[in-house]
Amino acid sequence: MVEAEPHQDPGPCVLYIRCGGTDPATLAALAGLVGQFTPVVRAEPPDAVVADVRSAVSFYGLLPEQLALMISTRASALYDVSLTIGVAGSRTVAAMAAYDVLVGRIRAVDSDPRAVAGFLRAKPVAALPGITAEAVRALIAAGLDTVGAVAAAPLPDIQAILGAAPGRGVWERAHGLDPAPITPEHPPGSLAADRLFTADATDHGALSRAVLELGLGLGDRLRGTGRTATGLTLTVRLAGGSSVSRSRTLPEPTSDPGELAEAAYAMHEALGAHGAPVRAVALRAEGLSAADPHRARPVPVGAGRGRAVLPSTFADPPGSGPAQEERRLSS
Repeated sequence: MVEAEPHQDPGPCVLYIRCGGTDPATLAALAGLVGQFTPVVRAEPPDAVVADVRSAVSFYGLLPEQLALMISTRASALYDVSLTIGVAGSRTVAAMAAYDVLVGRIRAVDSDPRAVAGFLRAKPVAALPGITAEAVRALIAAGLDTVGAVAAAPLPDIQAILGAAPGRGVWERAHGLDPAPITPEHPPGSLAADRLFTADATDHGALSRAVLELGLGLGDRLRGTGRTATGLTLTVRLAGGSSVSRSRTLPEPTSDPGELAEAAYAMHEALGAHGAPVRAVALRAEGLSAADPHRARPVPVGAGRGRAVLPSTFADPPGSGPAQEERRLSS
């Protein structure tokens, strides 16, 4: 469910995504999922991901909260996690919005300064992200127990209480401002792709084709960024809510789409979940590093077995096979 004030412009383009109680591997996978929509994404352990989705909003023609709902739906299907998401024009306000809504929901705050001020005004000063317990005690002792009170005070007064640099940081956050932009992790340690079926899939050929396409797509994306992978993890999410996974270390670092597709296909066959209804499949390339130009082989895209078998062996007969989500993710 999305809670939002109506707005016409896509101004609030920062998502603060809470996935409480998750493990580090799932947090990394969620960051990879969000990274399919925007390169400006960062995992913030132990349980949060923050992202600037301005480019994705423009590309997909969606409001930020609609994009947040899309991410939440995919995360639930792929990883069985319930995301709580704050959407705002800054990381500060987005984070506070994510803690101001029921678990599993989305709260959007318009980027209009009056809307931001209205949202922050009555919040306790302790709710400001990054504020220390010592700073909270000092501000309360000075009679400034709400975010609105801190925002209304002159900056020099806050600096006199907390010190120059800490005082400016707290004062800026009280106005909904961020002390620094969101900096993505460079380079990310993994790259992910997924396929979410609109109807539970049982046809083995169609599932194999989806896995092959994921491998081919990851290979193309790796080549496009000049990186290679040393491992793959395939996760198959079943209709009943459970999931099965298999990981494989590759013989050598590679970005060849055919090799990655073939490895993904072999893992899918080894899972042995044939016939079970499948809701989604996800493939993650791991151990990424810059490609070594001295080890690069002049193998044309599509030379591997994976791409060669894709059109014939695993093509769906007309009118058969599960419906798949047709939305193309940005690379």
